[in-house]
Amino acid sequence: MKVKNVGRVGVVLLAAALGAAAMAGPAMADPNPSTDFRTLTGVGSDTTQDVMNGFGSLVTDGANAKVIASWDARGSVQIKTKAANCTFNRPDGSGAGRQALRASQGENLGGTNGGAGFFQGANVANCVDFARSSSYGGPTPPTTAGNYTYIPFGVDAVALARNANGDIPANISFAQVQRVYKCFDTAIAGNPVTPRMIQAASGTWQFWAGKMGITEAEINLGDYSCLARDTDSNPATPAAPNFERVQEHDGTVLNGNLNQIVPFSAGQFIAQGNTAAIQAATGVTVTDRRGQAALTGMRLPGQAIQQPVVGGILNTAFPLRRDVYNVVPTADLADAAIVNAFVGANSKVCTTTVNVGGTNRSVIELFGFGKRTNGVDLLNAACGATDLKANA
Repeated sequence: MKVKNVGRVGVVLLAAALGAAAMAGPAMADPNPSTDFRTLTGVGSDTTQDVMNGFGSLVTDGANAKVIASWDARGSVQIKTKAANCTFNRPDGSGAGRQALRASQGENLGGTNGGAGFFQGANVANCVDFARSSSYGGPTPPTTAGNYTYIPFGVDAVALARNANGDIPANISFAQVQRVYKCFDTAIAGNPVTPRMIQAASGTWQFWAGKMGITEAEINLGDYSCLARDTDSNPATPAAPNFERVQEHDGTVLNGNLNQIVPFSAGQFIAQGNTAAIQAATGVTVTDRRGQAALTGMRLPGQAIQQPVVGGILNTAFPLRRDVYNVVPTADLADAAIVNAFVGANSKVCTTTVNVGGTNRSVIELFGFGKRTNGVDLLNAACGATDLKANA
């Protein structure tokens, strides 16, 4: 990774220390033991993997058996989700998680995946029950018809992360951010800036790219030569760029990089700061990857600056907010386990609380997300709603 604009020895030393600490921490919270095969198996989003691990620890059936097995997006070890067969690579991100779910339903994804029921060369038929997704993968406008149902459980905000030791302003306008990601501007308030990307299969990136008004096709054509590159990239060949993709919600990529910015889930940022409380209340280990990252405030034209996090709580009025989902086959909406876990305001994910410092707190909110009890529209729905659908 190329370190740019490192102007102070102290910053470099702190960056190294923070990076080492992040590497030393635990990286996963899969079902333990890994042979604990549960009723509902989920894969996908990095954004919501921690909160779903929380529900995996807490949601039980009438026999007091854990119901939800949620496998992390990150990690080099393959996962095995069911007792027979079902060994495959981890789907890293919302898009990959939804693909794995579709393959599990017997769809043919084509390409290098393999034939019907295959994901990344492995037969995953009947291996995945739900996909964690931080974005809606359906058409515009959203629809109420489709083979897959997006069941919202929380509200997230996607903010811009900057290095807290740098000179990028703490509050910026949406127009400024968009102009930087479209490479119209290479500075904010006179400070040079390099925008970074996260993995393409990430729901966070899909959401962010949509808001920025850029597409993967344009990126691959080299239309945005200002985006951060790998160290072996050749700046003289923008038509064949080797752009760097970093893991989402990992602020350590900004350590020592004083002029770089990257999108970051506010829900993840809060959860990574709540590690002790989460561990004590749920037994789930959340890795603090914030590093030197700080979130910026943002404003839309004619509106006041909104902070993504206020008093340690997600601000649901932040301009770039989104619902986060558990995606299930529409045909399985009558399945008792799925209904009990995900469907409706009385479902386990919508109602489960834990004691934190003598106060009962929603698990959704403990892990950094907001909870919506009254729906506004399909993309701003109430927890447990089943109206939003798509075929992907």
